[in-house]
Amino acid sequence: MAGNEFPVGYGMTAELLPLFREELQACNVKEGETVALLSDSITNPHYPAAFLGAAKDLGAYTFEIRVPFFTKGKRKLLRAASDDVIPPKGPMEAMKAADIVIDLSTLGWLYTNVHNEVLDSGTRTMSCTQPPDVLRRLTHSPEVKARSLAGAAVLEKGKKLRMTTPAGTDLTFDKTGRKALAQYGASDVPGRWDNWPSGQIATAPIEGSCEGVLVIDVGDVILRIFRYVSEPIRCTFEGGKMVKIEGGVDAFLLREYMGLWDDEKAFIPAHIGWGTDDRCIWSELTLPGFGGGMDAESYYGDILFGMGSNYFRGLAGKNVTLGHIDYCMRNCSFWVDDLQILKDGEILPDNLK
Repeated sequence: MAGNEFPVGYGMTAELLPLFREELQACNVKEGETVALLSDSITNPHYPAAFLGAAKDLGAYTFEIRVPFFTKGKRKLLRAASDDVIPPKGPMEAMKAADIVIDLSTLGWLYTNVHNEVLDSGTRTMSCTQPPDVLRRLTHSPEVKARSLAGAAVLEKGKKLRMTTPAGTDLTFDKTGRKALAQYGASDVPGRWDNWPSGQIATAPIEGSCEGVLVIDVGDVILRIFRYVSEPIRCTFEGGKMVKIEGGVDAFLLREYMGLWDDEKAFIPAHIGWGTDDRCIWSELTLPGFGGGMDAESYYGDILFGMGSNYFRGLAGKNVTLGHIDYCMRNCSFWVDDLQILKDGEILPDNLK
């Protein structure tokens, strides 16, 4: 969220406090626990203030860690999955001492060794960077949690995945032995990460296993470049990597963006799964203000397909690269082994609806 989208009046902090208190309760924050707030130089200033008040109201100890927005290395793209965004001494040590870290930063440190170490210590982490109106609309939902956990249980047992679309997608993956991550907008057990808001299920396919064709269709969303696709993009996968991107201006922009990483590992699939939140609005990115993209990621019955880094405890992926980008796609069909989960964007199994 850029600085010019911040509400000016101090009243926003007061309005957010009860909402953030509700979220901390969903994260099982108890009296006597320690809540660390991670921010950077362009974090919305109302968020740390409101979370501080909410944590104190619950009887928790709290402190804020603020790190620079600009890191020591000059990279072509900011918000990369790089270990230099959070210093291992000081900030990391402080986070490991807390019971929960509320991540309000804009740095993109999810896929880093520092984050993995913090989770390994038993600290739970929760990201919160979406606009206030999105947070209010997509508060923690027991129904979304149940749906996500049920879907993750099915996905974790699976080995072979297949995705097709009427536009021409036909992709296969092997995920044998890989975890499935359920996201439901709350970090409520030790060593867990989540993002508020979110409702989705994801797994990291085994590197080198993806084969076939992905067609990102008209109206699908490419995050990071925050774009609704206006003409189909045809992506060919061979030997587990995206080897060709064909189409018009959208394909040109995608090639340009992914090429900026200057790393073949950025062209390896990171994760795949489906959305579970029926309250999400697909057109959120077009609405006034700043839509953060979680509506598209969590949209009920869509597919979220990530490319690039997946080196993260929650996924157990092994691909280490600065690059990461997500494609959000509707009208997909999806199978876990022989079980069809989605048919043209409709969730089929009754226990997953």
